Amino acid sequence: MSETNSSYPYASAKIKSMEGMLISKDKLNRIIEARDFDTAMRILGELGYAQPSATGATFEQMIEKELKSADELLEQISPSDVFVRIMRAETDYHNMKVLIKLMMLDRSFDEAELTPGNLPVETLKRALQENNYYDLPWTMKEAMNFIDKRFAVAADASVVGVAFDRAYAKEIEELLPMMGDELVTKYFNAFFDLSNIINFMRVRVSGHTKESFEDAYLRCGTIDKRTFSEAFELSDESVLAAVAKGDYADVLAAAFDDYQKTGRLYMMEKAMDDYLLGLLRKDRHDMFGIAPLMSFYTAKQREAAAVRMVMTAKLGGIDDETVSKRVKELL
Repeated sequence: MSETNSSYPYASAKIKSMEGMLISKDKLNRIIEARDFDTAMRILGELGYAQPSATGATFEQMIEKELKSADELLEQISPSDVFVRIMRAETDYHNMKVLIKLMMLDRSFDEAELTPGNLPVETLKRALQENNYYDLPWTMKEAMNFIDKRFAVAADASVVGVAFDRAYAKEIEELLPMMGDELVTKYFNAFFDLSNIINFMRVRVSGHTKESFEDAYLRCGTIDKRTFSEAFELSDESVLAAVAKGDYADVLAAAFDDYQKTGRLYMMEKAMDDYLLGLLRKDRHDMFGIAPLMSFYTAKQREAAAVRMVMTAKLGGIDDETVSKRVKELL
């Protein structure tokens, strides 16, 4: 993949030919309404989630196969190497979180089936096994050094999530100017702004201090840390207006009402993801921009998360109405 063997019109045409393969809300409802788990698995196969081997597979393996195919497509047709780096970066940090968790539990790295991001999984494993971070990007190296210092005092799994989330935001902040695309910048600014708002609410709900949020604050958004700090002691009735302006206030209003009634933040997370997909949906037919490819790749990630939630609910016996309410928008 390089700037010379693909173009925006080519990528757009390729994506257009594949959009019909995405699982729509109507198709997902077929799985939700299946009478049992085995029927849901059969429907999932009919919708294109083929089993990776003749001996059968778990739904997790089927999902991973779909995500791997989407990642291969991204690399093959993206007109921009930087865009590929941006979209894969989150996977690197997810993989490191998983590997460190396994290490903390004294379990084998081989227990996790990880899809590579920008970095080979073996590179991440070697860095942890040898305690040598030379081959890691500076953002991840900085996070690992921070984790090592904190673990020298006490091994705290929550430190890992905070450190890698901050490092991910720094890496995206560095890559966005290199990409120089208005839509991509707007999308990730909104992603980190809304993530900060939800994390801010989560810290308040959990009873942790303002300093706990300040430590976890993610760069790369447009809402500065001071705005959150000044709003931390406000009442629930006032806090949303203090930290969420413009589109964000409208996006989160109904979900915030749900939070006030239930004390749960899931609907705010759903509102965030629905808004982000909406940003991409507006321009997904633009043949001369990145929106079609970004929309498809993001929709595939969303689809995988929805399928995982529905299939897990089937195993757990959760009722269809509850599952339908929690499913996020699909492309």
